[in-house]
Amino acid sequence: MKVEGITWHAVTLDEGAFAASKKLYTETFGLTPMMEMEGVAVFQMPSGSLLELYLPTTVPPYGYNDSLAFGFRVDDIEAASAEIEAAGGELLGQITRVEEMGYAYRHFRGPDGRVYGLNEQK
Repeated sequence: MKVEGITWHAVTLDEGAFAASKKLYTETFGLTPMMEMEGVAVFQMPSGSLLELYLPTTVPPYGYNDSLAFGFRVDDIEAASAEIEAAGGELLGQITRVEEMGYAYRHFRGPDGRVYGLNEQK
């Protein structure tokens, strides 16, 4: 597995902090959400890294470590998933592909009990 960097970050916020953070990122940082739905805002940086904001009600059932999670960009998500599992990691959910972005992701629980992400950008 080739890890290219930490390129996905997720933050879970209450409603007030969610709205204030989204306003900061759009009005001060000049970022435009690449995707928005109820309780989720996704910002892609020029470097390709992603910052996702979540309300507690929109976080996956396995959670994001008391509000923070990050993920590793890999060259081959299927191979990386197999290596994580072989090393004793717990794969969470399936690989999800977002074809229009050339993006795929999945989560796993590491040996420290925390949830992390794997992502692939083609």
